[in-house]
Amino acid sequence: MPTAHVNDCNFYYEVKGNGPDVVFIHGEDHGIEMFEPQVAHLSPHYRCVTYYRRGHGRSQLTPYGYSLRNQILDLAMLLEKLEIDRAVLLGVAMATTIAASYALEHPSRVRGLVLASWYELDGYPLMEDRRRQKHAMTFAELHMKMFEVARESGQQGLSDRMRREGDAWLPILPTAPEARERVVRMMSSHSPEHYIKAAEFYTSMPNLVPRLKEIACPVLGICGEEDPSPDRPDLLAGVAEFQQVWIPGSRRFTMVEAPSAFNTALASFLARVA
Repeated sequence: MPTAHVNDCNFYYEVKGNGPDVVFIHGEDHGIEMFEPQVAHLSPHYRCVTYYRRGHGRSQLTPYGYSLRNQILDLAMLLEKLEIDRAVLLGVAMATTIAASYALEHPSRVRGLVLASWYELDGYPLMEDRRRQKHAMTFAELHMKMFEVARESGQQGLSDRMRREGDAWLPILPTAPEARERVVRMMSSHSPEHYIKAAEFYTSMPNLVPRLKEIACPVLGICGEEDPSPDRPDLLAGVAEFQQVWIPGSRRFTMVEAPSAFNTALASFLARVA
């Protein structure tokens, strides 16, 4: 099992393919399995790197260290360990804050930046205020609920609960049954304590939108047309070389819901920045 010990944490990672580096960073409660269609599509021409973030999946659940600042260090040290000097970074949802922050701090190491469903770049507490307009629960309330169910009933119990009450909990879940089941299994696959430690991460995220105009590399935004909290491209009007792509018929998990459309947009962007 490929693991790297960096920043006082053991990280599970996978590297597939050869060519320019593309690093995939999953969102909160997500996992590297969400990128399987992209890795399969790109690995003949690119070196694709995926890793479970701290506290997720097969990476270590550490006692502390989940702040945005520390997860930027996780990424930086992992890329150094893997001898990746320059890459395209792809972040999803809350992980867009990690990818964007790394690009701001290490501009010479980022060839391009892909932000998939990036409204969390508003930071805390603005993203919670926006969430209340469309969601029954805040991030804090949702994660407390997931912790309680996982602690009492285990991963299977959490999966079953999300299947029954998915739209009430998360109206961002895919509507297509197969994609929905994949996301439910992924989001319920973590240790119960993970859902509590997530709070350290999302409460540490600042509003990064005003700083994105400092990013010099090309930026691609990707969002589902049916996402309840859609991206707002007007906020990034001052960002050089910014392009927004909308995926029809998708909510938040566009890479799982519409992998062909997502792969087409991503491959076109990679060809432009290679």
